[in-house]
Amino acid sequence: MLGMKGRFIVFEGIDGAGKTTLIGKLVEYMVSEGKKVKTTAEPTSEPIGALIRNGAAGMCQKAEALLFAADRACHTEQISDWMEEGYTVLCDRYYASSMAYQSAGLDGDAADREWLAEINRPIIREPDMTVLLDIDPETSMRRVGERGEASRFEKTEFLRRVRAVYLELASEKGFRVVDASRPEENVFEEVLRIIGE
Repeated sequence: MLGMKGRFIVFEGIDGAGKTTLIGKLVEYMVSEGKKVKTTAEPTSEPIGALIRNGAAGMCQKAEALLFAADRACHTEQISDWMEEGYTVLCDRYYASSMAYQSAGLDGDAADREWLAEINRPIIREPDMTVLLDIDPETSMRRVGERGEASRFEKTEFLRRVRAVYLELASEKGFRVVDASRPEENVFEEVLRIIGE
């Protein structure tokens, strides 16, 4: 299914879309098929990522976006190293998350989105594939509520704007869009088929 050279596959989607569950199932499957797999996520657990996770709430939007980019710069080097070693890297969020979440937070202003693209351009590597797990915010909020977690990003109106940006990016950049409102097993099977192509 996958060649020996490392591949970089990113999973995007609003909170509650099922990225973490899906990645877990894919790892299990790929390892059983004898593949070398690494999983990773943004923000990372490295020092800059930890700062975002722990303290970005009071920060202005642009400072937060720059921190995400700084975290991503280090992360991208790590991803490249893994790929050199022949790993398939499965990543829970990458630069499209910044584009979607940060521009929605910045009133979805096109200039701000351009600025976000600009600060990320020199530090990213284009994934071999990006899969967007698409789900409506009402369903996602219900799932998040069932997990008993809620972050400041998880507000229905805000997630509606985030989803709209994700869908625009998907059409601009050729992301594979998967309906994530279906049962886990159906989503898993479709993603497996897409990756297999």
